[in-house]
Amino acid sequence: MAKKPTILCVDDQEVNLRVRVLMLQQFGCNTLTAHDHTSSIRMATENSIDLALIDYHLANGETGEQVAQDMRVLKPRTPLVMLTGDVRLPDCAIECVDAVLTKGSSSPAELFEIIQRLVPRRRAAPTQSDVDSNASAKAVAYLNENLRAEALV
Repeated sequence: MAKKPTILCVDDQEVNLRVRVLMLQQFGCNTLTAHDHTSSIRMATENSIDLALIDYHLANGETGEQVAQDMRVLKPRTPLVMLTGDVRLPDCAIECVDAVLTKGSSSPAELFEIIQRLVPRRRAAPTQSDVDSNASAKAVAYLNENLRAEALV
């Protein structure tokens, strides 16, 4: 019996998150949401996720590129998909994700196809390869260092 994939959706716009969650639930996915860089990294480290769907433009000058780069360090095997309303993203933003979808010109079917392609079929019970205590230790160290640094700013 396969488990439903869990998708982390990152967007600072609540309405966009609600629409994505409803759509992903229709696809048969479980969802988690985050509104900013800090909460997205916290959600990714505290939960098992199969894919992250990240908006490029976040509030307060944050970008999805920053989120994707940090997720690559913490969860290097997790597929990352960038959503953008921009016609063109910086090359460095494209290089840190597995796929890019442009809002308004990409269909829900395209998102579903990307999820099917990037999320591996998984068994209901995790295998030993699913358990990576080294990644958990790195995540805790990263959060401790970066959240403390943010508190000092």
